[in-house]
Amino acid sequence: MLNCEKIADTITEKTAEKLKEQKNLYLVTTGRVTKDDIRMMLMGFHLYQEVDVRKARELLIYAVNAYLLDINNNEEIRPCLHEYPFTAKNVEIRIWVYKPDGIKIGYISALDGILTLDLPETRQAICKESYEEALQIVFSQGNAN
Repeated sequence: MLNCEKIADTITEKTAEKLKEQKNLYLVTTGRVTKDDIRMMLMGFHLYQEVDVRKARELLIYAVNAYLLDINNNEEIRPCLHEYPFTAKNVEIRIWVYKPDGIKIGYISALDGILTLDLPETRQAICKESYEEALQIVFSQGNAN
């Protein structure tokens, strides 16, 4: 019998460690939606640096892609997944953005394949776009890392 929760937790921990090293994202919450199988996995982070819309978009795309790569490349978890391969609709990334002094200034997320950017520069109209739209923008700007 597979221990699906343990496998999922190991993947999440591995991805979170990479994101901390590469993007200064500090893991604060994890979770998953299950019924008989795993339907969605999530991570939430704190980021202690200001970001603009472009950088926020790049960060979310990077985090979603890293998580999907680690999930989909793990053969052990495949029987546990509701659908394989997992897509952007199967993972959630939430990032609470703070100034270096600890004052919260924003929240960015990728939920159900939709990126939401609630930052000082988007206060009047929160930026929302699909994962596919954001991915196109990031690649057209030449910043996929």
